[in-house]
Amino acid sequence: MKHRIILLYLLFFPLVSTANTAVKDSLINALQTALSPQQKLETMTNLMDISRQEEQVDYAKQLYHLALTENDDYHKEAALTEILRYYVNNDVKDSANVYLAEAERELKGKARDFLVTYMKTIMDVRVIYYTKGEDRMKLIEKYRLRLETEKNIPVLEKMSIYYTLGMANSNRVDPKNQDAIYKEVCQHFNNLIKISDNIPLNYSFLFRLNAFNILSLMEAAPEDRAKASLRYLNMQKEYAETKEMKKRPYTSKRHLLNAYSTLATSAETVGKDMATYYFNIFINLNKKYPEDAAFSAEYDRYFTSLNYYKSIQDYQKAIDYNDSVIHYFRDGDFPFDLSENIVLSLKDKIDCLDSLHRYKEAYEAYKEYTVLLDSARTKSMENKVEDLEIKKNVDELVIEKKALEVELHKSQSQLYLFLALLILAISVGIYIFFRLGKIKSLYKELQESNRLVVIASEKAQESERMKNAFIKNMCHEVRTPLNAINGFAELITSEGISSEDKKEFSKIIFTNCNNITSMMDDILVIAQLDSSNDVLPLEPTHIDLLCHHEMDRLKKLHQKPDIDYRIEGDKNNDLIYSDPSHFGLIISHLLNNANKFTERGNITLSYQTEDDGKTMCITVTDTGCGIPLDKSEWIFERFTKNDDFIPGSGLGLYLCRLITQRLNGSLNLDTDYTGGARFILRLPVNPYK
Repeated sequence: MKHRIILLYLLFFPLVSTANTAVKDSLINALQTALSPQQKLETMTNLMDISRQEEQVDYAKQLYHLALTENDDYHKEAALTEILRYYVNNDVKDSANVYLAEAERELKGKARDFLVTYMKTIMDVRVIYYTKGEDRMKLIEKYRLRLETEKNIPVLEKMSIYYTLGMANSNRVDPKNQDAIYKEVCQHFNNLIKISDNIPLNYSFLFRLNAFNILSLMEAAPEDRAKASLRYLNMQKEYAETKEMKKRPYTSKRHLLNAYSTLATSAETVGKDMATYYFNIFINLNKKYPEDAAFSAEYDRYFTSLNYYKSIQDYQKAIDYNDSVIHYFRDGDFPFDLSENIVLSLKDKIDCLDSLHRYKEAYEAYKEYTVLLDSARTKSMENKVEDLEIKKNVDELVIEKKALEVELHKSQSQLYLFLALLILAISVGIYIFFRLGKIKSLYKELQESNRLVVIASEKAQESERMKNAFIKNMCHEVRTPLNAINGFAELITSEGISSEDKKEFSKIIFTNCNNITSMMDDILVIAQLDSSNDVLPLEPTHIDLLCHHEMDRLKKLHQKPDIDYRIEGDKNNDLIYSDPSHFGLIISHLLNNANKFTERGNITLSYQTEDDGKTMCITVTDTGCGIPLDKSEWIFERFTKNDDFIPGSGLGLYLCRLITQRLNGSLNLDTDYTGGARFILRLPVNPYK
């Protein structure tokens, strides 16, 4: 049940609620004792945030006048935002227009442009969202026509258009065509998100907030809904951490509740444990901030619980909460008809009953579903007719505009022809004048081309040489362990071999088999990554376990007595989003590489976070022979070996960097380290943020 009654109240009907009286009284006392204008502005802002409805707009007006006196742009914007939100939401157009004019006069730059455009957008959305008839059709036709005929629409205006068209059908219910409706809605909001990604959050926040909210409910694929929900939640957290919002702890938690609600129903994507974690957070917030529910705390709890239990396949509890939702729709005193929502709720109930094989109850629910479905279909047909009429009008306008463009083109053709002849005559003169110079230029280009051909030929010869060297090297690298395997296998079968020798020979055979397998695996991984640009799947990964696993594996196969093998890092801070198998492959190659070129001393594998926890830095340090400075990048190329006398295919470091790039990270040689060699691997802790 992706469609929810909350969509009816996304912006436009703010609910009456009672703020925390004790907190409000303390803020009033703080305002009376404030010593500086800045303290008064911040306290008045908190009083505005903690209040609701008429009281909130009264505090907002007081804040606005104080901000005017102090010429404080931020608090002007904060006050005007709440004043305009109240008047626009309550459809008080005269007052809304007065304060829109105030915003245009008093605010500056992008703060003014985004706030004014957003509030005007909501005024249009109200017309489209809550009315029928010619006014609604004209607005939709105007915005669709602009998208189809105008190429260079400013970004802010395009965001407004996408927002309006996305909201136009977000409250429609058509059980037989619901997926198509959701797809169109999501397409508009995804376009909005895409073009606003590079806009600072303090400007784009209002537009993106409801966009993510609706995407988290209406995206077709569960993973897309979960991704939108996570971005929805993280965006709010990022916004709350800004310098200004840290001083405003009493802002509404409505969208935070919505984000946790949708994440609680995403068990199919985030897993049952994470869904339960989000569900518990939602329930606690629902109890702590009932006044911030989008519709009502009771309904939000019913809706989220229903979809949570359905997502974890506890169908009996899902049915119980489904009945509560249906009862809420039927018996609530609402100023609008909710029969369409009951139809979708009954469809969910039928699915749950069917999953429990309670076919008789499912049949009874289906009979009620079919009765209500007829009225929903009638309304759906009316919406389709209106959509077709809008499309027809838009198409006619597009054709008419193109016809006018053709006529204009014809009228300009003769002028263009005259200009073309004039330009042609001038061009011929210029052509003759510059012809000799062009010949000289072409001669120089020919010489340069010949030089590039020679270079390309040398590169091709070098590539062929490297390929041949690689083939010979691979033959040698495979033949050597095969000879060892063959020889020691024959010795094991011989009589007179002691059990200790057989055990040692078996270990040698195992080591050489492992070397061949590892070499073939590397070649297969390179072939797979080179032939595909697919993003590697990321999942929460505790790298401490992987590091210990790879270090233990190295010591088991290739431990040297004069080397101290170390791992350094905080295992309580080792979680990143990565691909465990490919991450392990990088660590394995870096450790093996260090072990090959180190005879005594130590090999240290360490990890720690950087950039305030945004980046995980992993280093592999050895006390071996080191790598010359002029080869710090050359060693990452294919078929390259720092020492031709040490076994290896020359693909290990190339493979490590290839995988690192697919994981959105970086891998480099630390050229400042002179005690051996140190490789530094940096990976994002959470690429989704």
